[in-house]
Amino acid sequence: MFHLTLQEAEGGNASAQREIGNHYMLGLGVPQDFRQAVHWYTKAAEQGHARAQKCLGNMYANNIGVPQDYGLALHWYRKAAQQCNAKACFNLGLLYQIGHGVEKDYEEAFHWQLLSAEQGYAPAQFNVGLLYSEGKGVAPSRAKGVEWLCRAAEQNHAIAQYNMGVACETGDGMPRDTKEAARWYKRAAYNGDYNAQVSLASLLVKGSGVPHDSGQAYVWFAVATRQQPLSAESSELFRQIKSGFAHAQLMTLNACAESLEQVIEARKPVNPLAKLSVKKAMGEKA
Repeated sequence: MFHLTLQEAEGGNASAQREIGNHYMLGLGVPQDFRQAVHWYTKAAEQGHARAQKCLGNMYANNIGVPQDYGLALHWYRKAAQQCNAKACFNLGLLYQIGHGVEKDYEEAFHWQLLSAEQGYAPAQFNVGLLYSEGKGVAPSRAKGVEWLCRAAEQNHAIAQYNMGVACETGDGMPRDTKEAARWYKRAAYNGDYNAQVSLASLLVKGSGVPHDSGQAYVWFAVATRQQPLSAESSELFRQIKSGFAHAQLMTLNACAESLEQVIEARKPVNPLAKLSVKKAMGEKA
């Protein structure tokens, strides 16, 4: 299959050239070779292939197979974005938002992020929600911010789900609803979001929005601690819960936490290209 695709690529077929680039990028049927990936992405990109242009932008943005060059990343993202490639629009917007390869410009950032979001790309919907909430590049509107966060959350975007939980729990931009907060925290927690795991554990301790359940709270705290240390407040709450269980009970709960961690790990995406983007973490709270 690789050799047939390679023949097409060598014959000038842009889609085949991008496919060969992916083979070298991922080491599929050939030894992984980032420089060869760049070579084939470039051939396809120069023919106007939008997805190859986006991939080439990723390579320049992330120092993969070529020296990092945000100017060239911006160039190729723009080429693809002008063809309405959703991920390229998202990445181009991020470069404007961060100020890499171009002067920081929130209006341009919002413009490109919104184009991506309107195509249904969840990370862009999340960012548009933040930009509306913070009034960056657009008139502030918490209601619109929550609307876009909800769209991203419904597509299983974990940080957006956590943000929806916060909005529901605090009544920020929507009516306060602890049951809905618990629902969003639980979805985000199963998607591996640390803050959601801690927040869900806290609701379980309080019996707020969910029935009081110290056992489940312990399990979620235990899962969260395997990602990073708890805050002083949460750590004290975890200690108090732990003191209420016998040693045998703790052994069972720890086993449950290990099993839950495996379930969460199994839910993570496996396509290494799916999440490749500009390496910039966005804020976790809207």
